[in-house]
Amino acid sequence: MSDPRAEQAKLEADAWAAFEAALEAIPRTRWEDDGVLPGWSVKELLWHMAGWLQKCARRLEEMRTRGEAVRTGQTVDERNDELAAQARSMTVDAVYRGLIDARALVREEWQALPVVDEQAISELADETYEHYDEHRADLERFVTA
Repeated sequence: MSDPRAEQAKLEADAWAAFEAALEAIPRTRWEDDGVLPGWSVKELLWHMAGWLQKCARRLEEMRTRGEAVRTGQTVDERNDELAAQARSMTVDAVYRGLIDARALVREEWQALPVVDEQAISELADETYEHYDEHRADLERFVTA
């Protein structure tokens, strides 16, 4: 019998390892250079990732405590713009620490879920391993540019 909690946790961990390897190939001295995505630096991309991980952790917590996640009225573009603006005034170290903390919180909430259902799997996949893979490719292009 398969264990979806463990399977999804492994997918997240494997994708994170690949994302982190791509990130480590970029010297921190370049993390504030534009170009990883149009108008974004690596620092802004990482805070974007952290912000979506924070939102994922909140949704998983809501699933655990309320039985379902509450959606906000904020659009994806609005959220992305807000996160990029926040990152601009942050240090590289603060952004990276926030990313690591947000990932740890997602992993904690994932393990705390009493039931792993399709909604939980979808939330985890969208905001972790699928998102890591999407932006790992951006980091890999940036390092060779």
